[in-house]
Parts: sequence; structure tokens; C-alpha cells
Amino acid sequence: MLTRRGWTVGIVAVVLVAAGRFFGIAELIVLAIAALGLLTLAAVWTRTRRIRLRVARSVQPVRVHAGGVARVELTVTNLGAPTPVVQMTDPVTGTLGARLLVSPLGPAEQVTASYLLPTERRGRLVIGPAEVAVADPLGVARTSIGVSSPTTLVVYPATQTLVPPRLFRGPEPLGIAADAHTLQRIGEDFYALRDYTVGDDLRRIHWPSTARLGRPMVREDEVPRRSRVTVVLDTRSSSFDDDRFELAVSAAASVVLACATRRDPLRLLTIAGADTGFVTSGEGLAQVFDHLAEVTTSGLGSIRRVIAEATAATSGAVVAVLSGAPFELSRDLEIVTAATRASSTVTVIRVCPAGGEMGRPQGFSSRYVEIASLSQLSGSWAWAQAESVRA
Repeated sequence: MLTRRGWTVGIVAVVLVAAGRFFGIAELIVLAIAALGLLTLAAVWTRTRRIRLRVARSVQPVRVHAGGVARVELTVTNLGAPTPVVQMTDPVTGTLGARLLVSPLGPAEQVTASYLLPTERRGRLVIGPAEVAVADPLGVARTSIGVSSPTTLVVYPATQTLVPPRLFRGPEPLGIAADAHTLQRIGEDFYALRDYTVGDDLRRIHWPSTARLGRPMVREDEVPRRSRVTVVLDTRSSSFDDDRFELAVSAAASVVLACATRRDPLRLLTIAGADTGFVTSGEGLAQVFDHLAEVTTSGLGSIRRVIAEATAATSGAVVAVLSGAPFELSRDLEIVTAATRASSTVTVIRVCPAGGEMGRPQGFSSRYVEIASLSQLSGSWAWAQAESVRA
């Protein structure tokens, strides 16, 4: 394909042909034929170049929080004959991509180059596939060769270190325990004795009671319980502009990170209906952050249904990240209060625009936090923890 310089030469050739025929000047036609011949030779030269390159791409890390450093390292290896100077383009979502000049390489020779990725905003960046552009010495024709497969970088929301929410300390039915491994542990406190059944661990037999009653008795201990946290993110498009929604997502991610640090089973719900289920660590936690990296506003969903679902399924803490005008917030808080059970603790984080109306709503008995910037979240959260008001 022709470069900009090549198209310029082609247009000049056409003009020379027209001028030569109009004025009857044969020399102009000869110049036009020479220019067209040059374009043809350049095109053949680029098409017949046998360039065999292998490009290995490494992205470190593959997941990063907004504002973090993510680096791409490209290793280019020549698998064929010596190469000329080539231009490599590595596309990156939302940008013009990275453009690199690769110096001439001999057979089996390799060169390494690196560049930084833009991580200012959360989301998913697709890097590649890389293309190598081969141009003729005069730069009038060029051909591109794909030399690698794409790679993905997930940019998580920006977070801030928080004190985890205070958990409700009440009984939790074993049937809805958050972590299957919790049920397999041997408890530390005596709970009750029961008759032996086939399959019971023989080490749990209580021999004094067995001797006294004349039948095998098994000791049951209280199973350690891990309280759970549900984070509810408001995704209603009517409640947010872009900047405020980004702040809300960052607040939700900060809460998730704080709970994950304490290894609490946690769950993410959105008003639009997304539900990650309860996770504790590892790949499950990564899926929660993956969802937060790509979540968007929506016109769908009911806050009443989501809050009721969060409090009904959780004997623990519920953290709701809401927004909206003051009158909308009052309505939402009424819904939260009506749906809250005695076995749950609810904290509401309201995301306000800078300079917006602040202040604790009257009659709301749960914890309440207002933030206008992410830097305020830590202090506000600590204030809510100190208040220690349980719904």
C-alpha cells in the first residue's frame, strides 16, 4: 500500500500526464511514466521482502489499580535473513498505540523494547496484535505484517486504605455459612453431645459419656463463624454523572479491599442486578475487582429489591454506596431502613459532588458516611466506625 508520500507521487504523475497531453510536451509524460514506474518498483520491493520476526510481549502486572505502573516489554527476534529498519506498531485500547523503530537485525538476532501503559482510568486495555511495517528505501510504499497476538491488562478502580466495617456478632445458621472450609474445622468451644452415626470421626467420641450411657456419644464443638459483608453499588444512571460514578466505584473497591485484607467472605451486588456471590480470596476476589473495573451505569434495577436481597441473605454487614439528590437520598434511606433486619449492620456511603449538600439525614439509624473526594473516605469511614450505631 502507498504511503502519504507515495500518494503524492501518484497524484503528481497524473497531473504530469494531463499537462503533457494538454500542452503537447512529451517530457512531462516521460516524467509521469518514471514516477509510476517508481511506485510499481517500490510496491514490488515491499511485497517481496521476506521478513520473519517473532515478537514476544510481556505485561507486568496483568492487573493494576488505577494510577499504578504497568509496563509492556517487547522482545523482537529475527527468524530469517537480515532485516532493514522497520516500524512496529503495538495498538492499545483508547490510544494511538505505541510506535517503535526496530534497528536492522541479523539472523537469530533479537532486540528488546518497553513502554508504559496508560492506567489513569479503570477498564480493560487490549494490547496488540503488533504489526511490523516494511517500507521501501524512498518511503513511497509500505506493507504491514502481523507478528503477535493480543494481551489484556485489567485496570482496577483506585482504592484507599480503610478500616474494615464493624461486623455484626450474632448467630449465623450453618446452612448459609460463607466458607465451606469453615464447616470442616474442629471448633474450640464445647457445644453439645449427640449419638454416634456412621461416618463420624472416631476421634470425636466422648468416652466418659459413652461409658456412662452405654452407647457411643460424639462431642460437637461450636464451629468458628466468619461474618460476611455485602457491598451494594448504586449503578442507576439517573443518580450519577461520570466523575461521581467513578468516585462511587472507587469507594466500593476500597471497601472490598478492606474486607479482603481481613479475609471476610464478601459479596458485590449492583442495582442493575449483578451478583458475584460470596468470595474470600484468590480468583473469586479477582472476579469482584474485574467486575468493578468494567461496571457502568444503567437505567435498570430496583434499590428496594437489591437492599432486601442483601440484608435477607447476610447476617453481617451491608455497605451501600449511593448517590442522588437530597430528596432522592431520603427516599433511598427510607427503603434501606425498612429493609434492614436486626441481624444486619448497614453503612451508607453517599457520594456527593464537590461543594454539594452534606450532612447526616434525620431519623436514619444506620451508619452514614458522605464523601466528595476519595481522599475524604478514610476519615469519614473512621468517623462512622467510632459512632458505632447499629440498625
